[in-house]
Amino acid sequence: MPSTLPPPRGVDALRDAGITDDEYFTVDVDALTWRVHRTVGEHVVAWNRLRTYGPLLRFDPHPRPVRDHPHYGVWYGAGDIPGALAEVFQTSRTIDRTAGAPYVTGLHFTRPLALLDIGGFGVGRWPTRVGGNFALATAPHSVTQQWARTIRAAYPNLDGIVYRGRFSGAQCVALLPPTADAFPETPALSLPLDHPGLISRLAEAAGRLGYSLV
Repeated sequence: MPSTLPPPRGVDALRDAGITDDEYFTVDVDALTWRVHRTVGEHVVAWNRLRTYGPLLRFDPHPRPVRDHPHYGVWYGAGDIPGALAEVFQTSRTIDRTAGAPYVTGLHFTRPLALLDIGGFGVGRWPTRVGGNFALATAPHSVTQQWARTIRAAYPNLDGIVYRGRFSGAQCVALLPPTADAFPETPALSLPLDHPGLISRLAEAAGRLGYSLV
C-alpha cells in the first residue's frame, strides 16, 4: 500500500518556504523532557549525547548505509514518562524493566529550543504548507527519514522537530546537532526502570497504554 505521505519537494523548496513564527514550538528551560534509554548493549548512547549511528528510527537524518555518521546525530525524547515509554516499547508493547538495563532520565535544557512543529501543537500548519501532511507521525520510516534529511539540509540551524508520538499521541521531540550545546551536565532525575520507587508510575503508564509490564 503506498504511503499517504508524499516525499519532500526538495531542499531548495523547503528553504524557500521557510518556517514562520507560528510554526515553531519552544521548549523552555523550565520544561522537563524525558528519555528512556538502554545502558547495556550495542550502540548505547549516553543520556545527553546525540546518536550518530543510523538511520534506524522515524526522524533519523542519517544518510544510508546504516553506520556511524558523525555529523548527523539525533536525540529522541518526550514531554512525559508515558510518552517516552510508549515510543521505546512500541514494538513489543511490553515495558521491560531489565533488558538492556534501561533508565528513565528527565532533564532541563540549558537554553530554550526552537523546534519545527509538525504535530499541530500550535496554529501553524507547516507540513501542509510545504506539500506534505500530518502523516509525518505515522508514515513508513523510509519516507519520514527523507523528510528528516531534507529538513536538516534546508534548515541547518534548526534545533529539531516536535511531533505527536504515534503510540501515545504525546509531545515527542527529535533533536538535531545544533542542540548539542543545550544539554545539562547532570539530569534532573535518572533512575533504572527496575527501581522500586518507579513501579507504581510504570504500572499506571502501562495500564493507560495497554502495554504489559515485566
